[in-house]
Amino acid sequence: MKTVFLLHEDTIQHYRVPVYNYLSDYLRKYDFSLVVVSEGIQKTHAQRIRFQYVEIKLRFMPLKRLVDEVKPDAVILWAKPHFYSYPLFIRLKSKNIKIIHWGHRRAMRPFAMGKKLITNFEHWLDDATILYSEQFREHVFKPFRPKTFVANNTLNLTEYQPSTLSREDIKLKYKIKTRKIIVYVGRIQRRRHLDHLVRALALIGLDEVGLVIAGPDEEGILEGLNGENIFKLGPLYGEEALNLLSASDVYCQPGAIGLSIVDALFCGLPVVTETGLHGPEIMYLKDGINGFIVPNGDIAQMAERLRLLLSNDVLRNDFSLAARNEAMTSGHINTMCNGFRCALEYVFRKT
Repeated sequence: MKTVFLLHEDTIQHYRVPVYNYLSDYLRKYDFSLVVVSEGIQKTHAQRIRFQYVEIKLRFMPLKRLVDEVKPDAVILWAKPHFYSYPLFIRLKSKNIKIIHWGHRRAMRPFAMGKKLITNFEHWLDDATILYSEQFREHVFKPFRPKTFVANNTLNLTEYQPSTLSREDIKLKYKIKTRKIIVYVGRIQRRRHLDHLVRALALIGLDEVGLVIAGPDEEGILEGLNGENIFKLGPLYGEEALNLLSASDVYCQPGAIGLSIVDALFCGLPVVTETGLHGPEIMYLKDGINGFIVPNGDIAQMAERLRLLLSNDVLRNDFSLAARNEAMTSGHINTMCNGFRCALEYVFRKT
C-alpha cells in the first residue's frame, strides 16, 4: 500500500473533515493510505475524524523530519507557495517522492509574465496537478495537460440523514412566519452582495415570501440589512443547515458562489446568482436548468427570477430535480475522489 501525505495549509475547515474521511476510505480501496498533515482542525463544529492525521507546524524542518521518518510515496499539496515550498520540493525530489498540487493553481487567472513563468516552473516540478474543475484545464500550459486531472471540489453529504421534523416544524423552530422561503446559508461577507438580495426581496412584493439568512457575520454586515420578512438565524452547520435548506424553496447568493451551492443543490433548491467573480463551484449552476444567473447588479431581474421560481410550482419542481441530479453526479464526493485516484495511479504508473 502506498502512503500519501496531504498537506493542508493552516487549519482544516470543519466541512473538510467528512471530505477527508470519505477520501481516506475511498483511496484505501485502491491501496493508497492517506495521511492528512496540517496545523490544526477548526473547532467550529465537532466532527468524528476517521482519517490518519498529523498536526505539526508547516515549516521546512518539521516537514523534513516527518518526511524522512515516514517516507511517504507521494505528497499532495493543498497550499499556496511559502518559504518552505521550494526546499521541500527539492527534498521530495531527492527522495523520489511524487509531488501533486491540488486546487486552483496560480495559472488559473491572468498574471504578469514573470508570475506565469514561476507557475509553469512549479507545474514542471509537479508529477501531477489536480484541479478543482474542468473549466481550469484550458489555462494550464499545454505540455502539462496530460498530467493534469480534475477532482470537482465538493462536500461529503453521504452521511446526512434527513430530519424527522416536517417543513412546518423547522419553520416553527426558527420562527419563520412566511409560506415561501428564499434562503442564504454561509459566511456573510461583503463580496457576496447580500444587500442586492435584500433589495430584490423588496421588489418581489409578496407578503408570503421571506428571506432567511444563516451564517457567521464576522464583518457586521447584517446590522445594515433590514426589512420585512427577513429572518437572521446566526451560524448553522452540518445537519442543522441542511435541514433548513430542505425546508426552503429557493437558494440565492448574489456574489462569490462557493461550496454552499453543493448543499443547496443537494437539498433540491434552484439557485439564483449574479455574474461576477465566483469560485469554481459555479460550474454546478446550469443557467435555465437548475437555477438562474442574472447580470451583476441587476436587482430587477434578480427579483423577477426569484418571483418566477416562487410562483411557478411546476418550474420550481423541474429545477429542483435538476439541482438534485447535479449534486448526485458531478457534485458527488465519488467524482472528486476519482480525480485523486486517477492522479495517483498516473504518477505511480510512470515509475
